[in-house]
Amino acid sequence: MHGHESHRRRGFTLIELLVVIAIIAVLIGLLLPAVQKVREAAARMQCSNNMKQIGLASHNYESAYGTLPPDRIANDWATWAVLILPYLEQEPAYRNWDLTLRYAEQPAVGPNGLDPVAIVVKGYICPSRRTPGKLSTEAAYATEPGAMLTPRSGGLSDYASVAGTANNDGAMRLATGQAGLVGGAYVTGNGKFNKSGPGAVLQTWRGSTTLLSITDGTSNTIIFGEKFIRPGSLEGKNEDRSVFNSQVPNSFRRFVGVNPARPTDPPNPIIADPKTSTTSPVPSNQCFGGPHTGVCMFTLADGSVRAIPSNLDIAVLQNLGVPNDGNVVTLP
Repeated sequence: MHGHESHRRRGFTLIELLVVIAIIAVLIGLLLPAVQKVREAAARMQCSNNMKQIGLASHNYESAYGTLPPDRIANDWATWAVLILPYLEQEPAYRNWDLTLRYAEQPAVGPNGLDPVAIVVKGYICPSRRTPGKLSTEAAYATEPGAMLTPRSGGLSDYASVAGTANNDGAMRLATGQAGLVGGAYVTGNGKFNKSGPGAVLQTWRGSTTLLSITDGTSNTIIFGEKFIRPGSLEGKNEDRSVFNSQVPNSFRRFVGVNPARPTDPPNPIIADPKTSTTSPVPSNQCFGGPHTGVCMFTLADGSVRAIPSNLDIAVLQNLGVPNDGNVVTLP
């Protein structure tokens, strides 16, 4: 009689299983930072491409009209972000706009059947900060004289024009030659439209700068950058309102350096920490600063895009932001 040998399947012991789990955890811990780095590199590349396209669109605008796009047509009217839409393959969205009217007084439905201000432009969003889709939360405001204007939720942007050290000091400046109807009377000059009553119609205007007026050199002058947004304002409040609405200046333009006319005012550096939430002593809600570690992306007037260190000396940053101060800065 032959003996009978039974075969039993051997499983993992508890200790072996814990060792395997520990090894997997270590591997995941090593892999996640690498995956995050790859994702951030891809997002930063997309952000750079967005800013490149904005720069090229501004050049194409200048080729078409003879001037760079103004940062705004007039206070409360459309900004640069509206004017360059046709050069970003957004012609249908642009045709919904009536540039003679304020942002808040745009028709509810444009010629293409869409709300003109509720435009979501993917190329205006940095993927390191958020995904496109949300609109701003606007507040009602009154003109002088006039009734309260109805709030209009509009498209956001992570990019802003460089206004230099103070209002109208950068390469992208307020339009000139404004003329139209205020209270039924024909008027000229930006002052007449600044807080004019509801129903004002701005019929003509023109840009005020060209590439040739950037005497410090187009490769030494920044014209767009990533705007800093305080965590509590992100997704449509305060300085993160619609980029199409010039009624909220910090939403479409930002400052750099120190205003020479007011040297005791707090400076405007690049904000390096995306978690910064205070406006004192540095007014962070009017500064540049992106979500990329150690750098902020800027578009130069020659159309190139540079990752500028967030700790850049503020005097150098100021010289980069003013196009004709004679202080030429060469970036490495």
